[in-house]
Amino acid sequence: MNYDNRIYKKGTLIYFSAFFINIVLSVFFIMASGFVSKEALRNFEEVSEESKGKGFYLIEKLSGLFGDDAAGDVRVDTPEALAHFELYDALNYDIELSFDLNQRLLNGVVYARLQPNTDTLRTIYLNLYDNMKVSELKMGNLIRTGIDYTRNFRSMPMEDVTYSQANNYLTVRLSESQVPMKGDIIVLKIVYSGKPLKKGFDSFSFKEIYGNLYIYTLSEPNWGPVWWPSKDFPDDKALVNMSLRVPTGWWGISNGVLKDTLNNGDGTTTFNWESNYPIATYLVSIVCGKMNYWSDTYTSLDGKKQMPIMYFAFPKNFNNAKFDWERTPEMIKLYSELFGEYPFINEKYGMAEFGWTSGAMEHQTISSMGYLLQTGDKRYENVVAHELAHHWWGNAVTLKDWKNIWLNEGFATYSEALWEEYQKGRKAYLDYMKGKDFGYFSGTIYAPKGFIDNFAVYATVYQKGSWVLHMLRGVMGDEKFFGAIRAYYERHKYKNAETSQLVEICEEFYGSKLDWFFDQWVYKGTGRPRYEYSWKKEEFQDQKGSGNYTVRVRIKQVQKDDDFPVYKMPLKISVSTKFGEQEFTVFNDQRDQTFQFVTDSEPTDVYLDKEGWILKKAAKGSYEEQ
Repeated sequence: MNYDNRIYKKGTLIYFSAFFINIVLSVFFIMASGFVSKEALRNFEEVSEESKGKGFYLIEKLSGLFGDDAAGDVRVDTPEALAHFELYDALNYDIELSFDLNQRLLNGVVYARLQPNTDTLRTIYLNLYDNMKVSELKMGNLIRTGIDYTRNFRSMPMEDVTYSQANNYLTVRLSESQVPMKGDIIVLKIVYSGKPLKKGFDSFSFKEIYGNLYIYTLSEPNWGPVWWPSKDFPDDKALVNMSLRVPTGWWGISNGVLKDTLNNGDGTTTFNWESNYPIATYLVSIVCGKMNYWSDTYTSLDGKKQMPIMYFAFPKNFNNAKFDWERTPEMIKLYSELFGEYPFINEKYGMAEFGWTSGAMEHQTISSMGYLLQTGDKRYENVVAHELAHHWWGNAVTLKDWKNIWLNEGFATYSEALWEEYQKGRKAYLDYMKGKDFGYFSGTIYAPKGFIDNFAVYATVYQKGSWVLHMLRGVMGDEKFFGAIRAYYERHKYKNAETSQLVEICEEFYGSKLDWFFDQWVYKGTGRPRYEYSWKKEEFQDQKGSGNYTVRVRIKQVQKDDDFPVYKMPLKISVSTKFGEQEFTVFNDQRDQTFQFVTDSEPTDVYLDKEGWILKKAAKGSYEEQ
C-alpha cells in the first residue's frame, strides 16, 4: 500500500479552501468524541497545547501538508530490498543505547540474531536510515561455532563483514565462507551513531518539557530505522532486549521486564529491559528522563499470578496521573474477561508520559501517554482504555500489514465503548457509539488510501472501524460475537493476522457466511444505507374490538447505487402501542421491501433501528403501497 500523501501538498486555492472547511467541521465532530490516539506533527505544540486536549490536534496536522517531515511521507521499500528481506527471519534484537545530550546524538550497538530461510543468503538487507552511520559490523554463526553461545552470544567469535549504506538501507555482503545454511542462526553486531531524524508522528525526539530534557520514540508505522537497524515489518516479530545508559537520576524506560539497573560510576546509570514475548518493531520504544514512579498490581483471572503495573509521570503531573490511571487494574480485568487473559502477564503493563501533548501510543507493555492527558479528573480515561486494549488488538494479535490497520484501531476504539458499557450500562454504550458516527466516512476500512495521519483515513479506520464491530455484535448476538472475538485472540496471539482470518472465525461462530457483511462494511462499501420508511396500521376486520392490529412497514434504500445498491442487514423495528412497545427483527436485503407484523394493541408509532445498531441515515415518510 502507498502511504505517500504528498499529493496533498499540491492543489488549487479552491481545493484547499474546501479542504479546510472540511477539517473545521471534522474538528467539531472529534470534539464530540473527545479522543484521538494518534497525534499529528509537532510544529504548533507549544502554542496550542490546551486546545489540542480538546480535539484541535487536527489543526496542527495541517502543518504536515507543507513540510518534509509529514507523517504521510511513509517509507516505501524497493522491490529489490523486499526480495532480500524474504530470505531471513529476525529472531532477537539486543539494543544498547547511550546519548550525547549536548549534541543530541545517539550511540548504539545492536546484536541482531537472524535465521536464513535459504542456503544462499549472500546479501542481507536491514532498514537503517543514512543519518545513522555504522562504524563497525561483525558476524558470527551460532550453529557453526559448535558451542552454545545462546545466552552469552557477545563472547562468541565474530569476523568482519563487508557492508554499505545507501538509500536508507544497511546492506551486508557475505563472502563464500561466511554464507550460512538454512536454519543457522547468525549474529550481526552493528555499532553506529548519529543524530536521529524526526519522521512520521515523532520517530525520535530530544525535547525539553517543564524545564527537563526527555528522550522518547514513536516509530509507527515504519520509522524505527531512523534510530535502530532492523527488519522493519510488522509480520516479522522478534524478541527485544533494551539497554539504556542515561544520566543518574533519570529513568530509562522500555518494553518488557526491568532485569536490573547498574550504576556505572561515571554519572550514568544503565537500565536493562528484557522482553520474552515477540514484538513488532514499531512497538519498540524508549522514554528517558526525570520521572515520578509508582506501581500497582493485577491478579490474573485464575488467581495464580500477580503482575506489576508500572507508572511513570513527569514530576509536575504526578498527582493528576496517579488519580487518572488508578482504575487500570480494573480495566485489565474487564478486557481479560471479555477477550482472554492479558497477553503479557509474565512481564508487566505500564504507562509513561512522553513528549506528545494529547496523543498516546500503545508501545508493548508500556503505553506512551501525552502529558496534557493527565488532568486529575479522568476526562481522558477513554485514552487509557484505548491504549490498554491495544495490548490484545495490535500488540498480541498484530496486523499482518498496514492494509489491516483497522484491526488495531477499530478494535481499540470499540474497546473504549465496552469500558463505557461496563461502567454505566447499555444506554451509555449505545450513546458512546453514536458519538463515534461522524456522519460521513471516506473510503474503505480495509486497505485505506493513505495512513492514519490523513484526516479522512483516521476517521474511517478508528470510528467506522469501531462501528463495524458494533454492527457485527448486533448481527451475531453477544454470545456468538464475544465467542468469536475470544477465539480470534487465542488463535492469533503472539502472531499476525489479517481481516480474512477474522471473517473465518466469525463465520464459524455465526454458523453461516458473513461475506455480505464484510464486503459492504469493510472491503468494498464506502458509505451507508439511507433508509426511507413508512408504515400504516389496520385493525383485524373479523376481530373488531379485539385490540389486534396489522402493521405494514415499507423500507426503501435510497443511497446511490455506485456505493452499495443494497445493504443487507437485520433490522429491528420497534412498534409503540397504547400498552407498550413491541420489537420485531427483519432481514432487509432489497431496495424496496414491505414487512407485516401483528400487534396486540393499537400502534401509535414505528421506529427503525431505534437503539442504533446500524450505521445509517433514516427518514420517516407517508405510507404508499409498494
